[in-house]
Amino acid sequence: MKNIFINPEIEYLRAGWRIAIFFLILTGCRFVVTGPGIYLLKIVPWLNSSGMQEFFVYVGITVATWLMLRFVDKRPFVSIGLTLKKNSVKELSQGLLLGSGMMTLIFVVEYSFGIVHIEFHDLVFQQQLLIFGNSIFLYIIVGYGEELLFRGYILQIFAEGSNRFIAALSISALFAFAHAGNPNVSIFGLINICLAGIWLSLAYYKTNALWVPIGMHISWNFFQGFVFGFNVSGTSSDKEQISKAIQSGADWITGGTFGPEGGALATIIIIAGSVFIWYSPWISSNAAAWTYASWREDRKQQLLHRQNQIQA
Repeated sequence: MKNIFINPEIEYLRAGWRIAIFFLILTGCRFVVTGPGIYLLKIVPWLNSSGMQEFFVYVGITVATWLMLRFVDKRPFVSIGLTLKKNSVKELSQGLLLGSGMMTLIFVVEYSFGIVHIEFHDLVFQQQLLIFGNSIFLYIIVGYGEELLFRGYILQIFAEGSNRFIAALSISALFAFAHAGNPNVSIFGLINICLAGIWLSLAYYKTNALWVPIGMHISWNFFQGFVFGFNVSGTSSDKEQISKAIQSGADWITGGTFGPEGGALATIIIIAGSVFIWYSPWISSNAAAWTYASWREDRKQQLLHRQNQIQA
């Protein structure tokens, strides 16, 4: 019976049970951390915004991840892929360049074929500055939070209990499912979001850190919404956008009202970006990153040493 719960090789709670416990803790944090934060926004209206709502959601997820790592896994929080070393700035910058470059390429291709143009809203400079601030804040929070949730604990523990391929495919499908209720969603859009999940997972696997996927997620959304005025996964808001992208091409190419993520052009760019990440020497493993493989070997050595002491 014990082996159902414990991996005897490393005397450690099996991955499936840890994921189940994580979701229980996550549910608890939703009521204890996120709930009161959202309630605060209701009673202080001037604080209420999409960015602040997402902030409290992802504070709850951060707390749940820390509790899980600290008291169940007994690992440092940075083991989730958030090691703070000088290489982290480089990786975050690489992610920002990749995400912005890929979205810019989508816009340039559409613009070159005359199927998109940008119409700017009639705004004064102060309004533009406020929208810029709202947009930056929102996309940083979402980029960090969604990566912590989907490429953080559940992807990494799933990979420990199965393998990287199964984990990436499964969690990317879950990532797509989480967007199934977005406005103007399409099957093509969900397929592309699943592909984007794999793209982001590969960035984690290649670097053993979350900085590249966080950077890619932030800049992809920011350039998509604020810079070029596209809908972001079906959503748009005057509080985060100073312009509107007007598209005239076929929806299956451009994504239509769902945004670029709903079109074939994004499919090509995401696949190309995934291949580049996996094979390019420009993206490399962070030598300072915590890895499960090294931890597992250390734990096996500790257990062997303990057994030898008992026998002696």
